[in-house]
Amino acid sequence: MTTDRPASHDRHHTLQVHVRRLGTDRHLVTVVGDLDLHTASHLADALQPLVLTGGHSVLVDLSGVAFLDSTGLTCLIAVYRTARSTGARLALIAPSERVRRMLALTGTDQVLHSYATVDSVPD
Repeated sequence: MTTDRPASHDRHHTLQVHVRRLGTDRHLVTVVGDLDLHTASHLADALQPLVLTGGHSVLVDLSGVAFLDSTGLTCLIAVYRTARSTGARLALIAPSERVRRMLALTGTDQVLHSYATVDSVPD
């Protein structure tokens, strides 16, 4: 299953979210653009249904995210909490330097685990 969900309120606030199924119990969600006040709800709309199905792993590729604000961070934390409550798993893949810095500054990197590649995520 592949879906594209572009979010574009204007030319300065765009986020592309691409969802791809990897096998029977994994989804790869590729995110490109700015994850902020204007776009975080679009990512949440894509991620929440995936983590509501317990037992699935949702891998979120953040290598294409150029900017992450507190709203984007809150979105990731909310999805993580939903995943934890349903028995699903959320992992971040290749977060950009800016995203890694934000995760580290807020201590969120201790909860939201990041991996260099999809293949490096343990089963």
